Amino acid sequence: MKKNFKKSFLGTTFTTMLALGIFTGSIQANAAQAELPDALSNESSDISSTELPASPALTDEELRAYFGDSVFIGDSIMLGFRNYSAKQETYVHDIQFLAVGSYGVKCALKPVNKDNIHPKYKGKKYQLWEAIPLMDCKRVFILFGMNDIAPLGLEGARDKYKELMDKILENSPDLEIHIISMTYTLEGEGKEILNNTNIAEYNILLQEMAEENGWGYIDLCTPISDGNGNLAENCCSDGFVHLTSTAYTLWEAELINYANTVLLTEENGVPDTEAVISE
Repeated sequence: MKKNFKKSFLGTTFTTMLALGIFTGSIQANAAQAELPDALSNESSDISSTELPASPALTDEELRAYFGDSVFIGDSIMLGFRNYSAKQETYVHDIQFLAVGSYGVKCALKPVNKDNIHPKYKGKKYQLWEAIPLMDCKRVFILFGMNDIAPLGLEGARDKYKELMDKILENSPDLEIHIISMTYTLEGEGKEILNNTNIAEYNILLQEMAEENGWGYIDLCTPISDGNGNLAENCCSDGFVHLTSTAYTLWEAELINYANTVLLTEENGVPDTEAVISE
């Protein structure tokens, strides 16, 4: 039975930050020509995945089942999360990924050839709507924008995003769609249209698009920002937009909260204040 996510999930971010002893906040961003850092960073951080404030609502087995049935899609920032996840022993280790540097909705809509950027599945390039059915998944979490808003503008990027989602759903009509917010750049490091004011505006467009189409929306911005609309310094690995393991640890915690909200709402049949699932 297909699930419709009527509202976005925003409510547990502050609780997560308090539990981790960190007050950072954010919105996620991907650089148009960014290269993925080989190492997530050498930042000094005492945070580890073993310290995550996992809610008692879901067991580790349930988390692994939920995210094991998920594919995370995106650009070099998502590629960083893939590299982080591969080193963990928690539920994130089971996530499948379709991620490649400099990727975006504009690239994803282009045909597959040697020149166009597409992620690989089992060593072969695919368009997303072709790869997803091969991966035996129930849901996708998608992060795009950093490589799109400069060439397409905010509304143009949003429109292409919707076009891409429609193509994916044509091939996989029962697939759950979860839109991930962009993240900010480090303070003062934005470039022309790719600045934090526009990133915040674009996230509003993404949230509205998700709500209008019954998709999930997860704010992974706020946990890794500095509270003033910029990427927090301890969450930035390259002085621009890419993320440290500290940032991805905060993501990991926030994803637990999101899964709890979605699955408990579904199980109990009670509308949550932030995420509503109707059958």
